[in-house]
Amino acid sequence: MDEEYAGDGRERGGVAPAVAPNGAPTGAPVDGRNAAPYTDLAGVYDRLMADIEYDEWAAFIVRTAARRGLPSGSAGSGLLDLGCGTGNATLPMWELGYEVEGLDASSAMLAAARKKLPGIVFHLDTFEEFSLGRRFQLVYSVFDALNNLLTEAAFARCLARVRDHLVPGGVFMFDVNTPTGLRELWLDGVSEGWADDVYYRWTHTYDEESGLATVEAYCETGEGSFVEVHQERGYATPDLVRLLAAAGFADVAVIEYPDGQPARPDAERVWVVASSP
Repeated sequence: MDEEYAGDGRERGGVAPAVAPNGAPTGAPVDGRNAAPYTDLAGVYDRLMADIEYDEWAAFIVRTAARRGLPSGSAGSGLLDLGCGTGNATLPMWELGYEVEGLDASSAMLAAARKKLPGIVFHLDTFEEFSLGRRFQLVYSVFDALNNLLTEAAFARCLARVRDHLVPGGVFMFDVNTPTGLRELWLDGVSEGWADDVYYRWTHTYDEESGLATVEAYCETGEGSFVEVHQERGYATPDLVRLLAAAGFADVAVIEYPDGQPARPDAERVWVVASSP
């Protein structure tokens, strides 16, 4: 969903003016056409995420995976960016010399990735069903992509697919929002501002009974407006360890960025690294 950074309380590109492009005062209810998740958003995604430290995340992943035997650069047997979106976390791995491929369930996001990175192979498939006919030294997933798996059963199916695509001793590394992080996302449950020429106003709710967070993401440019509704499920450290162990992964560690220390019990976002037997 990646909404944490699209709405982190900062107003990008300076202070937001008194009105949105449609003439409504900022903070007022806004209307836009309903769009499926990660469709219209693909057209403005890179502008919304322009401040994200993808390069630093890639370096953190490589540094952590190297301790488990990931070779450097072209010496490796390939990397898979799971939930690659528009390719923002794929690019730095390619720049580091790795043979990297990307996979995403959104054709619109992949269209943007292919336009930006024409030399990289991208796959359209779901996290729960992908079958690429090859194995990788490292599978990684960033920016809470796996929080889009809304049940433990779906998460387990994804883990099974990942394990089947890793070489023996290969590494799986990803980040996720925890239930704490999703409960506390954004002050007052609203984030709005400007990202380049995109006005955004995103609202957030969290349902304790289902454990699901819902974000209504409104975006507007001079070309029009849209609303996408996204959901995420938070995963706590004990559940992540249990699910990975059940899927056959070994040496599971739940850590925090950027120092790689064990995750605190109240961490809002954690990183997980595990090895394939």
